Amino acid sequence: MGGVELTDRGLVVDREPNRLDDLAIEFSRILSRLDIAHVFVAGYVAILAGRSRSTEDIDVFIERCSTERIDDLVTELEREGYWAPAMPLAEMYGNLTSGTNIWVAPDGEMTPHLEVKFPGDEFDRASLKNAIDAHVGEDTVPIGPLELQIAYKLWLGDRTDLEDAAHLFTMFGETLSTTRLEAWVQRLDVQDRYDRLTNA
Repeated sequence: MGGVELTDRGLVVDREPNRLDDLAIEFSRILSRLDIAHVFVAGYVAILAGRSRSTEDIDVFIERCSTERIDDLVTELEREGYWAPAMPLAEMYGNLTSGTNIWVAPDGEMTPHLEVKFPGDEFDRASLKNAIDAHVGEDTVPIGPLELQIAYKLWLGDRTDLEDAAHLFTMFGETLSTTRLEAWVQRLDVQDRYDRLTNA
């Protein structure tokens, strides 16, 4: 098992990619080919950062784009051997615009899958706009800035989210931007949980 560090290049993950990473890397390649901005967030970021917990999905925001660009994405996904376990891929644009996540997975598989969504609020948009690189093996995927991930996880507040936040904070406390982290903590109004985290 290699290490994980936050450097000026982004998050450097020194281990062999696993099934989740392979899925994220491949999906990221497809989106990049179509020039669709995207960012991986939530539990997958904690797992990349070495937290050992199971997850069945990888959350990814993609920029809001036209029905034509989403149709191009659907065509590309079908060509590359993907399907949507919960509903047809062809309904992707309608689902995304109505705020419904769409699952995407390799043909015939249910897990792990990607949960693809358009950004819903300023925090989602900030993750997309301020994405950093995560280097996994020879590949790179964009992930949400860790300061915002921690604050958002504190805001979500269930046990797994708080554990994710604690893991990220413990791993990278020294290298995070305290100014940015505290700004997000304030915006999300989670000062109490943040105080507990920093005094833990």
